Amino acid sequence: MTLFYTRKELAVRFGYLVMGAALAGAVGGLLAYAVGYMDGTHGMRAWRWLLIIEGIPSVVLGIFGCFFLADSPESAWYLSPDLRRHLLHRSAREEREASTTSAQTLHRSDVQAAVKDWKVWAFCLLNFPGNVQLFTYAIFLPTIIKAINPAWSSINVQALTVPCFAWSAVVYMIVAYISDAVQHRAAFALAGVAVSILGHVLLIVGQNVATRYAGCFVIATGLFVLSGIVITWLPTNLPRYGKRSTAVGMQLMIGNCAGVAAPFVRPLSSLTLHTVPSSR
Repeated sequence: MTLFYTRKELAVRFGYLVMGAALAGAVGGLLAYAVGYMDGTHGMRAWRWLLIIEGIPSVVLGIFGCFFLADSPESAWYLSPDLRRHLLHRSAREEREASTTSAQTLHRSDVQAAVKDWKVWAFCLLNFPGNVQLFTYAIFLPTIIKAINPAWSSINVQALTVPCFAWSAVVYMIVAYISDAVQHRAAFALAGVAVSILGHVLLIVGQNVATRYAGCFVIATGLFVLSGIVITWLPTNLPRYGKRSTAVGMQLMIGNCAGVAAPFVRPLSSLTLHTVPSSR
């Protein structure tokens, strides 16, 4: 993506990726709600149907992307020659210090420079806890909503996850647009952390269903802003292709390891803390 767009456009473009993840959560919840009524169809449980329905598009799109998505503007067969030249020209104009052919080629020295750069590791460590929280939210949101009001059925709980993810997608796109416009990342990432903490406070200390459910929205607002801005921030500061690709790979690798820790951060036994106290 950094080969096709300038640093002034990255937050919004990465925003499409983050928005896709948020909308996937929304559609996933809506799909789970619908598939819940397929339980027992053709002798299969609902969760099996869910895996089949969600898995087929993933496999098909993965194969399509492998063969048809271009690696760079030069190889983008679906773009006109004039548009390819335009993309290459504006990229070189923005990154004058790294516009040479050598700077846009992967070298061992660039890989070593990324591994030795403490700032790259700082971004990796910044991304990890944010992703732990993001994965935990995605995994346990239905369980948390169920604990807010145990009277809700599992199907209704799945439906109630949809607005949380849809809201986060809209909010992040607005923040991404503003971030690109002002060319600033840090304040938005820190704001995401603060908003997410506020959401957890509402979820824990809220005294009624509405307040605690609102906390789920506030958490999602901060989470997706933090995650999206952090993955945008790093590549915009690394003009050389080799160092940038290595650093982004490190950031995503360490960030995705958060998926290993996420299930253990909020064990099911702790979710009883989110139940609404009796009014008596």
